[in-house]
Amino acid sequence: MSKRSRARRAKANAKAKKAAEAQKHQAQTKTEEDQAKIAQYLADKRAAQDAAQATQAATAQKQAEAAEAAAETEARTTAAQKQAAQTAAAAAEAAQTEQWITTKETLALAQISRTTLHLKTKAGTFPQAIKIGKKCVWIRSEIDQWMKGVTYT
Repeated sequence: MSKRSRARRAKANAKAKKAAEAQKHQAQTKTEEDQAKIAQYLADKRAAQDAAQATQAATAQKQAEAAEAAAETEARTTAAQKQAAQTAAAAAEAAQTEQWITTKETLALAQISRTTLHLKTKAGTFPQAIKIGKKCVWIRSEIDQWMKGVTYT
């Protein structure tokens, strides 16, 4: 093999190695961006849930004050506070244990077709998907709530 051939081969190998490294770096950057998107979504979701819980707690407090003003018994007031505390605890636990499911799993769980899924999502009567790159995932607890009859607008 001539010197020129070896030089060409070495140059081609170096170029291929550099291209492979660039592709690996690009894939790693994409993964980091996806993870950042997921983290931001979860932070936004938790902030919204915290705000909803604060509103729910304020509403529960107003209801308790109205009940006292109407001379309800202390047992009912205690029961309402206990129920509000249980609801808040359940909501906090649900927020910490969010499970993500794929489109295929969502279709099987909700027992609807892909077309129906897209139509209901577009109409606002089904939970919104979270887009991660080219994939979409749903939060399992939202699908469970939808199946129990909660509407999304």
